[in-house]
Parts: sequence; C-alpha cells; structure tokens
Amino acid sequence: MNNRLEKKFIYNIGDESYKYFLISGMFKETYPKRVVNSIYFDSDIFQDVWDNINGFGNRKKIRIRWYNELNNSTVFIEEKKKIGFVTQKKIENLGNFKNYSDLALFIKKEDYQKNCLFKNKKINIKKALIVQYERNYFELYNKKLRVTVDKNIKIFQKFPNKFIENDKLIIELKYSVQNSTYVNNFVKNNFLKNRNQKYSKYVNSFIDMNENALI
Repeated sequence: MNNRLEKKFIYNIGDESYKYFLISGMFKETYPKRVVNSIYFDSDIFQDVWDNINGFGNRKKIRIRWYNELNNSTVFIEEKKKIGFVTQKKIENLGNFKNYSDLALFIKKEDYQKNCLFKNKKINIKKALIVQYERNYFELYNKKLRVTVDKNIKIFQKFPNKFIENDKLIIELKYSVQNSTYVNNFVKNNFLKNRNQKYSKYVNSFIDMNENALI
C-alpha cells in the first residue's frame, strides 16, 4: 500500500493554459499516453458515492482497472482510500483476460469477490459503472512531484458502445507527505490558472449518468 497526497485542477476541454505549468516547471513525460479503463464497484445504496458527496473525511472506492485495449492484458483490482488529506491505494493483480467478454463473465460469476480486497466486506458490492479516459504522465525533474493529465472521459452504460462524454480535463498532482511543503510552494510560484478542488471521476460520472437517465 502506498500513501500520498493529491491536488486536482479542473479545466474545460480546449483550455490548454495548464501547459504553461508543465513547461515552466521543467517536467518530463515519463510514460507514453495510454487509455485507462475502470470498472467501479459500490454497495446497493451507492455508499461510496454518498460518502464523497457528503464530504466524509474517510472514504473509499473499489475498481477493476486495465490499460489500453483488453487483449490478453493484465487486469488489476484497486482499493483507493481517502483518510483526511492522505490517499492510500492497495493494488492486486487479478490476472490476464483475452477480451472484455471474458472479464465481464468473470465479474458476472462474482469470482472477483474471492479476491482479498473484497473478502469480509459487509456490503453487497456490485458493478456500478465504467469510466474510460486518456492519460498523459509527467514528472518533475527532481522527482518530487508527478502530474497526470486526463481527458476525453467517457462514461459507459454498455461497454464499449453506449456512452456519454465528459467535457472536463483533469490535472492531478501526486506527491509524498514529506514533499508537501515543497509542492505547495512550487504550485504557488508556478502558473496554474485554476484553484485545486475536489473531483472524483467515479462520483462525477455517477452524477452525469443520473442526469442523463442512464442509471
């Protein structure tokens, strides 16, 4: 399990002012751009959604995740917890799947609940929704700060064809607790147009789906 702090900055698609921050801060791209796919899980009453909306300091989300096309690709189960300002993430390898149909069959059989991240849960965890987006990865020259840029967010009712699109671009800063003072000063002294704010792709996608009468 790793612990870290996060800041998120929300932009509208087409607003590229955030790029000045990456240029001025001497970042380098650490990975090629890839597509992130996440299946989020929740209880029957969507407890994780409401914990976030109600602003509870301690909350969590559980998801299955893979990258790019699901073509004999490795799939992971992740539990992401927010405890105050600190984010904790536990990741486990679920195995390789040939395609989405194989993964969907695996989930339908509820075999995923045999995994230790789901064991001993007192709530009925079920598939909630699927979110997909493109992600770019950057790191500051001294490795004290990582930045991801997420765009072209799609929220699926039926994967991979029926979806709605989110018009936001998400800049996320990720750093260790011991580097928090450095990062706070760095952000103040470099150009980021928007103020950091709370944003969950799962929760905001859930709201978007409800507004579009897809849940």
